[in-house]
Amino acid sequence: MTTVRELLFGDVVGGRAGEAADRVEQAAEQLVGVGALPAADEAPALTVARAFMTRVAQLLDVEVSDVLVGAWRTRSALLDAARRTHAAPGTSEQVVIKAYALPWEYETELDLVVNGRTLTTVTVLAQAELEVTALVATVAAGRLARLGGGDCRMTARLRVRGADPQADVQVAQGERTFAVPYEVKTGERGIPLIEQARDVPAQAPAPQAQTRTPA
Repeated sequence: MTTVRELLFGDVVGGRAGEAADRVEQAAEQLVGVGALPAADEAPALTVARAFMTRVAQLLDVEVSDVLVGAWRTRSALLDAARRTHAAPGTSEQVVIKAYALPWEYETELDLVVNGRTLTTVTVLAQAELEVTALVATVAAGRLARLGGGDCRMTARLRVRGADPQADVQVAQGERTFAVPYEVKTGERGIPLIEQARDVPAQAPAPQAQTRTPA
């Protein structure tokens, strides 16, 4: 499944030469160029920056499906349908979403440690926008039971902020369009959208209600 890391850096971060390794290297060179990371006597600046960016890439191994489902569980027409079908056992709803846009953000602070010595604390900020169109979903028993159709366009950016206010640089960006059913696998039991449905298996009878409301 596609991850935020793959969107920003490519499919492979380490282990062999390729696009992913090149993108990590380019990001490290940008950090060195703006002085986002302090100099260390123990290792060359680029070596330190490369190790730092590899760690950042690992932290962004977040599946796009988790981002989408997390958003649907927070606020969406799918969430409303999940509450209704859970309250009325044996019913299901088909939800048609013409367009659904959502932002996603991940921010963390990382200590830069070289040979056991902490040099500084660096802020990492990943941001993304996702736009889902023409999604058809079946919701039953509070769970996402089936997905039919639907595309998602996702754009992402990654910034690194050093201790110096001037050391703020965008080090990676990416964009990809994918089919939602390919990324979000409902499986036989479906995906619970509300807490009460986590232990209730989904059943998908013929839709008894239909919603055509943007999420």
